[in-house]
Amino acid sequence: MGRAIVREPSAFLFDELLSNLDAALRVEMRLEIAKLHNRMKATTVYVTHDQVEAMTLADRIVVLNAGRIEQIGPPLELYRRPASLFVARFIGSPTMNTFSAELASHGEEVAVRLKDRSITLRGAVAQDLRAEAATVGVRPEDLVVCNPEDAWFGGKLAVAERWDSQTYGYLETGDARMLTVEFPRDTTISVGDLIHVRPNLDAVHVFEEASGRRLN
Repeated sequence: MGRAIVREPSAFLFDELLSNLDAALRVEMRLEIAKLHNRMKATTVYVTHDQVEAMTLADRIVVLNAGRIEQIGPPLELYRRPASLFVARFIGSPTMNTFSAELASHGEEVAVRLKDRSITLRGAVAQDLRAEAATVGVRPEDLVVCNPEDAWFGGKLAVAERWDSQTYGYLETGDARMLTVEFPRDTTISVGDLIHVRPNLDAVHVFEEASGRRLN
């Protein structure tokens, strides 16, 4: 990297630059690379499988899947509005919770039914609908604890993980995969607790099951 910098090129290509470093040195080098980039103003193409590197260093991210571009955009756009199910599951740690759902068209509207709950999609999405099955996604931080009568999901807390400023709980809801919920850092939860949650409806993601494309 140093030999490349002294030549003052107009562009850099870095391939898995920090993959062999330990965690502490990787953080330090990530900061140094960001500082160098801001100083040199050179175009930099940075190839990585580490989403933390991608989210913290990139102005724009290109997500590739089997050699095909899934989505291009700023880091937060990919996180908040993933264009496909692949991007939704790839960006974010812990990964997005996903559930199978049914689709039903009603004129200009589409009902996305998940168990005994339904989400309504309107407009262009309804006009372009070709499927009868969908995948609904909700990120852990977009689930909030609520009363049982308002809950979309409920289950026993199987595992609680403390990640510095965050606490993640994993609920056994009867599905094959546990439901991941982010709690405030000082939340008092214990394994075995029965917890009910509902999603923030503005943050629910809906994908066509066959193609994986975003519907909402």
